[in-house]
Amino acid sequence: MKRNLLIPLIFVLVLIIQCPVFSTAASENKEPLPNLSLIVPENQEHRDYLGLQAEPGETFTFEDIKADVLLIQLFSMYCPFCQEEAPNVNELYKAMQEFSQPDFTVKIIGLGANNSAFEVDHFKNTYDVEFPLFPDPDMNMYKTLGGKGTPGFIGCKKDDKSQYSIVLRQSGGFNQVEEFLNDLLRKSGYN
Repeated sequence: MKRNLLIPLIFVLVLIIQCPVFSTAASENKEPLPNLSLIVPENQEHRDYLGLQAEPGETFTFEDIKADVLLIQLFSMYCPFCQEEAPNVNELYKAMQEFSQPDFTVKIIGLGANNSAFEVDHFKNTYDVEFPLFPDPDMNMYKTLGGKGTPGFIGCKKDDKSQYSIVLRQSGGFNQVEEFLNDLLRKSGYN
């Protein structure tokens, strides 16, 4: 019986160690965002949100996303901090939608680190996530993006050549939605 309680306790402790609370740093050298491939979602609203013309099941890259500023959330269905942060992230998505204009858009996607499509769907349904989430079962995208625990956030700005550069990295959640969005916009050069 004690052994059965010890395993979940060890799991939670490992997650706590891997999920630092706060560390925000803007990239001084405008680090380019690796242009990884994702699968076009089945959901038409998600395809429209991302501005994708490709058919479901085909692949697309970050550069194909129609946004001036893109925020990538790194999460895991199993991360208690991600679960706790989900309402803030949902509120952030809504604030981004309200802020965006036809000539300047801010969008968010989520990557489920070490999560299958089933696990990502479970997280999406459990926490009423409206923006597109993508599985990263082998953590290749997470590692390529330089993930440092979950939740994590990578803010990117698109240049005039339609390439994204990383302007913000944050490990851990955020307390104030408006403050976090303003920080992302400021680091993206929005005045």
